[in-house]
Amino acid sequence: MLSTITFRSTTPIRTWSQFSCLLLFFVCVVGCSDAATRWPDPKTDETPLRTMKRAIDEGDWHRAYQYTDAVLRRYPHDIDVLIDLAKVAHVNEQPSRAADILIQACRVESFAQEPRVHQAMVALISAGRLFDAIDLLSEAVQKQPNHHEMRRTLFDLYVGTENRRASLEHGRVLVRKRQFDLELLKSLGNTVRRSLDPKPLEEVASRNPEDRRPMIGSARIQFDEGNYADAIELLREIIGTHPEFVPAHALLARSLASAGRFTELEQWAATLVAGIDQYANYWLALGDWARTQQQVPQAARAYWQATQADADVAESWTKLSVSLKQLVQSGSELPQQAIESVDRRATLLSKFNQQKSRFERTGEISREIATEIAVTLRDLGRLWEAEAWAATAMTLPADDSVPVEETRNQIISLLRKDTPWQSTLHHPELTLDLSYLPLPRIASASDTGVAGRLDASAGSSDTDASDAATPKLHLVNEAALRNLRFFGATADDLDQPGIMLHETLGCGGGTIDFDLDGWSDLYLVAAGGKPPKRDSDANALYRNLGGSFSAVTVVSGTGDTGFGQGVAVGDVNEDGFPDLLVLNYGPNTLLINNGDGTFSDATAHLPNEAASQSWSTSGAIADLDNDGVSDLVILHYCAGLEPSTQPCGTNKQEIPRSCSPMKFPAERDRFYRGVGDGTFIDATAQWSSVPSVIGRGLGVVVGALDETSGLDILVANDMTHNHYWRGVVESNEFKLSESAIAFGLAGDDRSTAQGSMGIAASDLDRDGDLDFYVTNFDREYNTLYEQIIPGQWQDRTAMHDLIQPTLPLVGFGTAAVDLDHNGQSELIVTNGHVDKFSREGKKSVYAHPMQIFGVDRNHRFASLEHQFASEYLAVPHVGRALWTIDVNRDHQTDFAVTHQTEPVALLVNRTNAAGRWIEIQLRGSTSSRDAIGSRVEIQCDGNRWFAAVTAGDGYLCSNERIIRIGLGDTTGNCDITVTWPNQTHQTWTNLSPNSSWNLVQNADNAFELH
Repeated sequence: MLSTITFRSTTPIRTWSQFSCLLLFFVCVVGCSDAATRWPDPKTDETPLRTMKRAIDEGDWHRAYQYTDAVLRRYPHDIDVLIDLAKVAHVNEQPSRAADILIQACRVESFAQEPRVHQAMVALISAGRLFDAIDLLSEAVQKQPNHHEMRRTLFDLYVGTENRRASLEHGRVLVRKRQFDLELLKSLGNTVRRSLDPKPLEEVASRNPEDRRPMIGSARIQFDEGNYADAIELLREIIGTHPEFVPAHALLARSLASAGRFTELEQWAATLVAGIDQYANYWLALGDWARTQQQVPQAARAYWQATQADADVAESWTKLSVSLKQLVQSGSELPQQAIESVDRRATLLSKFNQQKSRFERTGEISREIATEIAVTLRDLGRLWEAEAWAATAMTLPADDSVPVEETRNQIISLLRKDTPWQSTLHHPELTLDLSYLPLPRIASASDTGVAGRLDASAGSSDTDASDAATPKLHLVNEAALRNLRFFGATADDLDQPGIMLHETLGCGGGTIDFDLDGWSDLYLVAAGGKPPKRDSDANALYRNLGGSFSAVTVVSGTGDTGFGQGVAVGDVNEDGFPDLLVLNYGPNTLLINNGDGTFSDATAHLPNEAASQSWSTSGAIADLDNDGVSDLVILHYCAGLEPSTQPCGTNKQEIPRSCSPMKFPAERDRFYRGVGDGTFIDATAQWSSVPSVIGRGLGVVVGALDETSGLDILVANDMTHNHYWRGVVESNEFKLSESAIAFGLAGDDRSTAQGSMGIAASDLDRDGDLDFYVTNFDREYNTLYEQIIPGQWQDRTAMHDLIQPTLPLVGFGTAAVDLDHNGQSELIVTNGHVDKFSREGKKSVYAHPMQIFGVDRNHRFASLEHQFASEYLAVPHVGRALWTIDVNRDHQTDFAVTHQTEPVALLVNRTNAAGRWIEIQLRGSTSSRDAIGSRVEIQCDGNRWFAAVTAGDGYLCSNERIIRIGLGDTTGNCDITVTWPNQTHQTWTNLSPNSSWNLVQNADNAFELH
């Protein structure tokens, strides 16, 4: 693009003002030497030329310009005359005419003079004729293929105008010819988000308002940020002036599909522009359309066509993988090797994208990351690109620990002169032929009868409050009323700018009935000291005495003073009493419940914890290997102590701001195996392989997340792809296999890694399996993953109108609960920014409103905040963790919420429930007591609900360990079937609603609690 054009005789041009100066330089200085020395012989000159020369000598440029046409007709092939005619046009403020004359000069010379071509190009852009400049350079490169400067400029302009397909040819030639630099390599590999400033293109458009094509840069930015309506408007404006501009058509198709505006996509597809089938965006849009029509073969064909158009786009391979698995489930025969190879390519491409992102975010100086990128490209079969990255890595600051020269030599040994750009050797996915599958046939909604029902083009943000099926809801912050006074802060000045990275995450907490009296108690985490020391404020345990809380921290021995982040609640020693795993930045703490109201510090039973400097965040207690003994999952964020000591910010900022976590290396999550005697073994290396990209874990859910046997672990990672660990037994040995990309849970619908934090797990679409709602950073919508087939999830956020409401906010804690017992879960999200800082000249809004979404009559989610009578929801907060609790034992779900700038809130649900309910508590006997991984099916009056017993529960927290199901207006009793973690089944029949039931594994009778 314009902002990254590099002329080899100059430094890179990075702003439009610098580029504008360059325009004048080329036209007025380089191309405009003394005219008197270049005119033809006056003795043979015709009158127009002599008259024109005289006018110039007299400084009468306006009169000289009047003779331009006549002189041009007489001397169409005289280079000196043409250059001076261009100067006359320029001085008369006729940049477009000057450009045309310079183009004629270039053609006379067969584009042999690169400076002349640059002069013409810059003159064209100065006149707002960017795409004429592109055509000129394309013609020049065809005539002079070895003029690398012209080719490089053409490559940059194609990249800047979102024509990746056209840019690839030229970028690849430049790499093969060793005419590359870091900017070219970054642009060549960028298939995810636009990183270039669109303002220079907007300036070009302002100079030539009749040509709106340069606005495609702004349209792409809007698309990347999820502002699909704005992108669509801009793209239609572009196509209105240039209906044959294929990149705009392709991006419009993607925008319509991403926005769920499928009726408009069908109308657009009625008349297709020539060449559109060469663009991956077009096929991705058709695939998304076919997917919504449940046309699986057509979707698979479209996604395969997208891989044929551009094999470097991770999204195409990820969506193809899901479609192929759906085909297999429906009975189609496909080689397992083919599916595995597609999965592998999707994983490698995602790894490459994340490595490149981290390289850019850490200052583009890391020899280690550049070398890792080269290795990944080698594994992808992109050997020329791999060698270029390795060569670039050798120019970066020295690091003796990085084997860059060895890596480069190994790649060179694989290269020959005839090596293709993309090797297919050992890459069967690239030779996969799915051309036998049917193509999508987009018809109008009236023809199909179904397409229109998914069209979100009208009214996604106009959902009438009367459409929401939920009646008046009521949440009241009763923390002070119930004697809960606690403020677990990471620092004392969180309301001021200058917050450090380690202070941004906040503190969490959890629900625990530590005394087994049937009233849920609270454990709350604090920080404020200096990691990894134990000099923070003490954590607190609050006992629930009939709905009012009493602090019992000192007497219970639970006042850990590490730099607290989260807490996991569970029975680690299988004695029937819940224990506490406190996650710290520094040594974690294990507190064993003695059963008498006190806890014992058993941290010594955790290997390597005493001297740990790890930054732990969230955790879970669950029997991962199904041996009847609880194990531990511990998430890690950034590695080492540097994140707690190093501030960040620009030189212009007087007050530093928190660093991006990408500035620091990530640390691998850890898995501890319970031995059975209360001690643990670090089983991380034994159980799990190193994931393709180590994540920065923040949120976690553990349970039987799909229909396969064994527990699974979903980890929400910040700025890297999420992880999904599936437990498997291989050769009688338990293993954890990470495959979030293959299962559709790694990122958003475009396979983009997000700043993920919280996780809510529930059967949101009532189809009998678990779905997930994952909260993300601002400009990244919170993602709704629906499980479409067993073990395969899909981002269906757009289909439920949930993109736009969350884009401006930073989501942290979240939960899915049925607030009014109408049979359908609502989504609750607590929001708040990470610190106070300025971005793009705008100061960040630190406090954000809480959000609550419920399903409306159209089966879409709609905001319900307007239905709440709540002082808490009426004002914004800097929210962090959120978890469930039934404070007053009225069998309605309440919430605890932590904040950065205010004490813990206790949101008591005062809603007049619309329906009946049933509560279930499970106890394992042969399985672990907590029965994590159990699956529950409730049937009442022909209605069916599904729930799962999970641990971890999202962001820095632990929910109450109870299943509470709203039954709506059902009238009869219920049958409950439990699938225990060891895959045995039990059914209890004729259980009455509006009751709490204790179901014990292998017990014949259900026990009513209260």
